[in-house]
Amino acid sequence: MKRLLSILSLLTLAQPALAQTVLDSDFTISVPRAPGQDDVVESTTLVPLLAGTCYDWHLRLGKVKGAVEVTEIYTLPAAPASWGLGEGSLTVISDDQRTATTPLTLTPEDGWIWSGWCVADGDPEGDYRIDFKSGDRLLKTFEFELRNM
Repeated sequence: MKRLLSILSLLTLAQPALAQTVLDSDFTISVPRAPGQDDVVESTTLVPLLAGTCYDWHLRLGKVKGAVEVTEIYTLPAAPASWGLGEGSLTVISDDQRTATTPLTLTPEDGWIWSGWCVADGDPEGDYRIDFKSGDRLLKTFEFELRNM
C-alpha cells in the first residue's frame, strides 16, 4: 500500500504537465506594406504567397508554470527551395524535405505561447499544416493555405 501511495503521489505531481490544455488559439498573418507604414495584421488561414509575409500561431495554455516544452511539426505541400535554417538549428527536416520538426521551449506570457514562420522565395503554393505536441499528446493543429493573390 505504501508503494501505491508513493506512485499516486508522483502521478499527482506530474498531472499538470500531463493535463496541459489549450484554452484558446489564434493564427495570424503579418503582410508588409510600404516603408513607414505598419504591416497589415489579421487572423486568417489564407496566407499570401508573398516573400516577407509572416504567419504566427498562438496558443493559450491552462495550468502553466514556467517554461513549456512543445514540439512543432510543420508540413508543406511540397519541398521548398530552401529551409533557410542556420547552423546549430534544432530543427530536423524529413527525407522528403516536406516536414520540419522543431523542439521549442517557450515561456508563456499571460498563458500564451507563440512562434511563427515567414514566406520565402521558393516556398510552394498549397495547403500547409502545423501540429503541436506536448510529449506524445497532440495539443493543436493549424491548417492554412499559401496562395498567389
